[in-house]
Amino acid sequence: MRHDILGEIEQPEDRTFDAIATIQHDSRQIKFQIDRHDQPPEAALKFAAEVAIRLAELDKHARQIAAKELLETYNDGWNAYDEVQDDGSLKEVVNPELSSAEFEARLSLCEVYIEGNRIVEFTYDNDDMFWGHDVAVLSRDGMNFTNTEVQLHG
Repeated sequence: MRHDILGEIEQPEDRTFDAIATIQHDSRQIKFQIDRHDQPPEAALKFAAEVAIRLAELDKHARQIAAKELLETYNDGWNAYDEVQDDGSLKEVVNPELSSAEFEARLSLCEVYIEGNRIVEFTYDNDDMFWGHDVAVLSRDGMNFTNTEVQLHG
């Protein structure tokens, strides 16, 4: 199925999601995974299209929320780790603390999850700041991002 804003929409055979679309954002291809939940398919697609139209603004806002919630966590321990040397010994590596702007700049949007017509979750690659865990920012109140939760996945 073709959508004016979301482009080509696929319906996966495994029915993990009701629909999947891929849109261009900055220089990246962003996957939109759409689950209609308890809404008609048209409502979920409409909400996904509204998110896509405002993606640059919402991405910026979500990255700010992630920095507010996770910057201290990163600077207080995730920035340090032990690196195994050739002889089997460990060498402590401590990366510099980041500012909020530096933290936000290391987040790259990779997926958007849409549930119904009110829930949106942005998932970010984070330049390995969290040792292979992705950063996710979930909004339970649509594009308002006032009722949010930030998590590490993986």
